[in-house]
Amino acid sequence: MIAAVLILNNTGGGSSTTHSSRSRFDVGPAEEMAASIAKDGPLLFQDPVSGSVPIFVQHAGADPKVGWTSFEAAPNGCPLTWHQDTHDFTDCHGAHRPADGAGLHTFPVTVDKSGEVFVDLNPDASTTTTTATSAPPP
Repeated sequence: MIAAVLILNNTGGGSSTTHSSRSRFDVGPAEEMAASIAKDGPLLFQDPVSGSVPIFVQHAGADPKVGWTSFEAAPNGCPLTWHQDTHDFTDCHGAHRPADGAGLHTFPVTVDKSGEVFVDLNPDASTTTTTATSAPPP
């Protein structure tokens, strides 16, 4: 069984901001987003900064302040499909990918003190996924 993926555009819920060559995307409140992901699967955003790189935002675990990952949703132009029943992805060639996007290009994720989730979409950002409870840079 293949689950539908929630597709969000950069209107309303999330917003992107650019600060001195750093592009951050505000995904929304950690508690609300974690609950949505637990129910419906990872969030898919059509690149909220440039429109060229779609990303998934995923959460694992019971604590909405930790366990966040964000990664490319169409590596090498090959879209990933989420499977709610098995909690994994398949790519356009049928290869299975883990729920956390391991092995794909990732984007750092932080949760600030107010509980907002941010993804750093700066092309120079580390490809290692991070989770933190400190405020993102201004």
